[in-house]
Amino acid sequence: MDQSTNPFADIGDMETFYERVAPLNLGCGWRIEDRDPGSGGYSSPYPNAHWKYAEVRPALDAAAKLISAEDAGRRILMCVNHVADGKPGIAPTLFHAYQMVLPGETAPSHRHPMHALRVMLDAEKMYSVVEGEKMLMETGDVVLTPGGMYHSHIHDGDDPAYWLDGLDAPFTRALHLVIFEPHPDIYEPVKVVAEVSPFRFSSDDIQKMLDAAEDDPEGYFPKRVRLDTSCMPTLGVYVQRLEAGQKTQVYRTNANTSFAPMQGSGVSIIEGEEIRWNRGDVFAAPTWRWIEHRADEDSVLFTMTDAPLLEFAKYYKFEGS
Repeated sequence: MDQSTNPFADIGDMETFYERVAPLNLGCGWRIEDRDPGSGGYSSPYPNAHWKYAEVRPALDAAAKLISAEDAGRRILMCVNHVADGKPGIAPTLFHAYQMVLPGETAPSHRHPMHALRVMLDAEKMYSVVEGEKMLMETGDVVLTPGGMYHSHIHDGDDPAYWLDGLDAPFTRALHLVIFEPHPDIYEPVKVVAEVSPFRFSSDDIQKMLDAAEDDPEGYFPKRVRLDTSCMPTLGVYVQRLEAGQKTQVYRTNANTSFAPMQGSGVSIIEGEEIRWNRGDVFAAPTWRWIEHRADEDSVLFTMTDAPLLEFAKYYKFEGS
């Protein structure tokens, strides 16, 4: 380069260098303010968090008097774990929300790239239509809605239906891939009513799987089964059963994890913080927090985790006490 046109030729000090390099949209790797220095271990800005079904359900009931499922699109209350960006989500990759549909209501069809699931808390004769397949979703069921598939909800029962949604929305948002596409006909036509579907794990089926499961010999987990979410590869889903008085060994993982009691009550210690839970609650254990559970009565815990993402990238770590 001709030295007469070289903007760095006359530089004799670092402050001048920084002033000249900044307009080129370059950062200096040796300056703390220009890089992410990392830390000596895994950490997360997300705090432990706990949402109580007993508090959320009355709020949903009040919302139902003010807005219909058709007008809302989805009548949901989103779980917000407050961090710098203020976006809803319980961890960098995980999202939960409580949803309610009144008898006779139909939530219009839409689709989005985010993978979604439903943990059914209180519902009878509630249906989901996924890509034209109408399937039952009642209390104790777990129902999947893989990304990119049109889906709607139809309530044929007599009482309000409540459930907990789980999505990978924050991860999708980080990739700038969040879009919502309403169905061109508003309501997706039903092509078939499915008695059995790979998208639905009924309460009875889950209980049978747990009956056949064995305790973790190292004690980190009680009887635990993994639900097949291969159609939703960003999310790992487990259901575990604890007997009254049972206590698990302490462990931690660099995956982000949420727990939702489907039955019973108990207490979990997340990095020293006691979280006393009941059926329908949801609580978050962000990355690298020590976790242990103790059941006050026979209990079933639903678990959602981004571990498959970390395993795919060969980032995943697990450590027991």
